[in-house]
Amino acid sequence: MTSAAPPALRPADQHAVDAMTDVVSTYTYTAHWFSNATFVFPLLGALGALIAWPIFGAGELLGISIFLAIITVLMLPLVSLTWARTPTAIVVRDDSVETLHQGRRLKSLNWKDIWAVRKKDTMGNIRWYIVGLDEEYISVEGEISNIDSLLDTSRRLAGIPEGQEEIAASPAHDATSTHPD
Repeated sequence: MTSAAPPALRPADQHAVDAMTDVVSTYTYTAHWFSNATFVFPLLGALGALIAWPIFGAGELLGISIFLAIITVLMLPLVSLTWARTPTAIVVRDDSVETLHQGRRLKSLNWKDIWAVRKKDTMGNIRWYIVGLDEEYISVEGEISNIDSLLDTSRRLAGIPEGQEEIAASPAHDATSTHPD
């Protein structure tokens, strides 16, 4: 049985990656801006109430539909701001890991500065952090393709021993750290 091919990068991300050298692997964010629940739920509620209004003839449904439509419109700036800072691709290079948002570079950390890969579970939503010196980090959302491969590659290239992902103190503050220099 063959495994499915990883999702393709977005065109702008692919163009940026094509211009890079020493690329080890790439990982894409599989969700989209409109997948944000703060946008989708009020929109679906507004559409549902609008459809139900003529069926049931209840004026309250029209009011609910208008209210939820207003909430949807008010949430668009928030969704837009958070989406602009969401990595649409993570690029693993020989010397660093970089995040891109539709071809625009967001953040880069050198492997020599990375000392931990942390897991954070918030009410069932698992997020990973690739942590560098001074607590600078790259957030790895659960919607990143092939996340296990990304995390394993990150640990290997950063020289982080297996099972050391839950470290409490940074090497800058902990003289007993096993982080490679």
